[in-house]
Amino acid sequence: MKTVRFLMVIFACGLAFPAWAQVDARVQGLRFYEQLAQRDTKYEIELYSLDSQDQMDYWIDQGNFERQLGKVNFPAYLAYMKGKKEAYQTHLAECDTQCENSELFFQKAKDYLSVSDDDFWKGMKREEMVHNQPKKKKLK
Repeated sequence: MKTVRFLMVIFACGLAFPAWAQVDARVQGLRFYEQLAQRDTKYEIELYSLDSQDQMDYWIDQGNFERQLGKVNFPAYLAYMKGKKEAYQTHLAECDTQCENSELFFQKAKDYLSVSDDDFWKGMKREEMVHNQPKKKKLK
């Protein structure tokens, strides 16, 4: 009887191990989305060098990606948005008069920073920052 109980305990522990492994894989997957958000933010900071139409195309695609991610995998969406918020806060906190960001960048930054970050925005001296006005495409 003791052998049967011992085997049952070992079997139950063996069943629980894959569940623990799945939790670890899920956390690793969420870290991927946080890193992806940081990489996307770095790219968005560099968007000022593109013309306005290319910037608008990017932001439309970005909005579609975020909507799809929210529908398909909501925990990943939350991790992605958390990574975006942290990356934007870091960039704007480090930004000084040397930063070149378009006005569209600041509009999108407001979307990623929540209402509770209003104090953060008040601390920013946006009028001292360099704003890049993108070149307009000339129609032929």
